[in-house]
Amino acid sequence: MDLEEQEKKIALFKDNYSIDFTEIDNVLIEDIENYLWLLDEKKRDIALSRWGFNQQHETLEEVGNRYNVTRERIRQLEKPININLPLSFRIQPKVLWANIREKMTEDLTVLLPNLAKCFATEKLLEKLFYDFIELCCQVENGSIYKIVYTKIDPKIINQLFCTNQSPIAQEIVINELVSNYGYNKAAAINGIRNLAKQDKIKITEQGVYPTSLDRCEAISHVLTFHPAGLPWKDIVKISNIKRYSSVIFDETRQVRRMGDCEYIYLSGHGTYCNLIFIEQFNIPENMQQLIDYFNNEKLTALHLHDYYCQTKNKRPEIEYFTLRHLVREYGEEYGIYFNGKSGTDSLSLNPDVKLIPQADVIIKVLNESKVALTKQEIAERIRSKSIRHAGFYINNLIEEGKVVRVDKMVYTTPEKAFSKIDTQAIMKIIQEVMDKSDVIVEADVFRESVNRELDLSYSKYIYAALVTTQLKELEWHRNNMLFSKNPIPYKGLAEICSHVCNSELSTDHNVKNLQQVVWITDSVAANTFQWWKGQMKNNG
Repeated sequence: MDLEEQEKKIALFKDNYSIDFTEIDNVLIEDIENYLWLLDEKKRDIALSRWGFNQQHETLEEVGNRYNVTRERIRQLEKPININLPLSFRIQPKVLWANIREKMTEDLTVLLPNLAKCFATEKLLEKLFYDFIELCCQVENGSIYKIVYTKIDPKIINQLFCTNQSPIAQEIVINELVSNYGYNKAAAINGIRNLAKQDKIKITEQGVYPTSLDRCEAISHVLTFHPAGLPWKDIVKISNIKRYSSVIFDETRQVRRMGDCEYIYLSGHGTYCNLIFIEQFNIPENMQQLIDYFNNEKLTALHLHDYYCQTKNKRPEIEYFTLRHLVREYGEEYGIYFNGKSGTDSLSLNPDVKLIPQADVIIKVLNESKVALTKQEIAERIRSKSIRHAGFYINNLIEEGKVVRVDKMVYTTPEKAFSKIDTQAIMKIIQEVMDKSDVIVEADVFRESVNRELDLSYSKYIYAALVTTQLKELEWHRNNMLFSKNPIPYKGLAEICSHVCNSELSTDHNVKNLQQVVWITDSVAANTFQWWKGQMKNNG
């Protein structure tokens, strides 16, 4: 290959993050062979022996014995050989690694067959092959193993089952791991496969099923199929039949302290409901009706059940236990205080003691903590101990710019969130993204661009949080995870789906429709459409 042709080839591969693997395989073989022929005979032999490339792999000591020198001397000779190898490649190590790590959902020996053959005589084929690719990509030793044998905490997947019916499409699970937990796509896919091999989940053509949920998770999952709730015996019977949990529940007696399950609430005598269905009730409206009743009746305290009976035909229909749950969880934010001692559900407009605002407590807790905290951890420090209540305050604090979400369900203050990252470098890339088009941008695009350019692995939440703190200065607009230079006419992705998606058409077709309105990654677009389609189905 002459110089002009080589320069064209280099230009073709520069910053190309979608190179065909056949091309990678051929180019690497050519570049490695060219590099080896530039070395003298001794250095070439050291390189081939240490790599196990087309000949027997040898240790430093074995090579040293052949040349009658110490192993340290061989190490000294080997170091510049390894350093200079990637410098001779037409594909930059950074670009090479970006291509490999994003597409490594298959066996690399299959994706790069010509290069793999160079190690085929070795018993340690996989290790030597992986070590050599890591050397070519200039990444930390073991990086490939971390992707191929990715370990994912089953709790992450199990949380999805607490708020979603099974089977959950693999694409949704993969996107959850990529967008919210910082895994690249290949690591997410391999991690799911590894969980299936451990019988932590079951994977079929239809999607992913739970097999190892704990008590609360299994109960929550059963209730995702029943908007009206179910009695305890029915819940555990279904869980046992479906084998959602590795533990068989005792169907003869109810487990106490069901309030510990953050995804469910008591919706009737012995009946429970999943909190995903609580959103159908208008919380501000129910709270305002209570306040109006206090004022009209000139009361400062009342019995909740008496109020429920007196106003039965004067308000939207709602089950008593659901109303009780709403008041307990959200009442204080509206100045309504609940006391349920001695079996009497009492409400008052005047708290017994002067309280420190819960929002101030949360800010203090986050500033004192060395790490970001989950809603559960924050809830433990507020008076109600309620996760839903903590979430209510957190959402308000996020809107005020006093709290940021740095990962799914993990929060801290802006000062602590961005203290150890190069915010200028990140914002430079994000601004370049925003400057490319005037369309609405979904935050996962920031994650994909920044992680690729800076070789990071943060979730989209920290980038969305960073942008949110600078919205006024940038004069951009935000609605949840959507960002734009112009006002956003949609409440969120669900509303966009309602305008442009058709549940009768394929996912790919609807992804394209979404991407005409908003700049969004394929995985988030597909996940959003599947979620929207499910909601449409549930709504008849």
